[in-house]
Amino acid sequence: MAFGAIMDPRMKFLVIEYAYPRIYEEQSGQNISYVRALLYELFEEYVTCFEEEAKEASDTCKVGKEASKGGSSGLKMSQEGGSNKYSGWLDFTAYVSEKTSKKPAKTDLDNYLEDGLEISAAGKTFDVIGWWKNNQAKYRILSRLAVDILSIPISTVASESTFSAGELVVDTYRSKLGIETVQALICGSNWIRAHYGLKGRTKTGRWDKKLPKHVNGLEKLKLVMAY
Repeated sequence: MAFGAIMDPRMKFLVIEYAYPRIYEEQSGQNISYVRALLYELFEEYVTCFEEEAKEASDTCKVGKEASKGGSSGLKMSQEGGSNKYSGWLDFTAYVSEKTSKKPAKTDLDNYLEDGLEISAAGKTFDVIGWWKNNQAKYRILSRLAVDILSIPISTVASESTFSAGELVVDTYRSKLGIETVQALICGSNWIRAHYGLKGRTKTGRWDKKLPKHVNGLEKLKLVMAY
């Protein structure tokens, strides 16, 4: 979720720096650093894949060039006016692959985070995927990462059912949850209820105990998820 927010050019990393202190308070600095480290780690994986693709393209061009020298000129010749003529396209492609495989001083991710935010009019629909499509030439590697993250479909499972116990946790729709995941869901729900002195639902479907007056918005959200 944090990566998805960061990949929105209207917010970038500023949304994390703004929201995390309000969510995690004292632990916000640690969590912000954790998200930043994971983001750069994921980006480096995409950089590695991009470099491998560039190397393969360069090797393919070299093989085609050597083959054309040996008499197979089909790859390097273009038809112009009915006669074969050397175009030099393979040489240029090999040159581009060699240049693009070298790491620049600043990565796409660095440039993206340092650039200004995208300004969007209030109330106007903003196409994030379309923005990345239009800027893929500027952020060649990062655009791949952004589209992969932003194209992940959202979950249609209600938030309260995620923290339900028993058959509501492991049912026909979520029958492949790991043991640690199931334990975290059930224990998390029980801990939240115990912390606020709640026993769960009554026969009328409401909590047995009214919420304390000091409960803020975030705590209410946690209670709703536990409920």
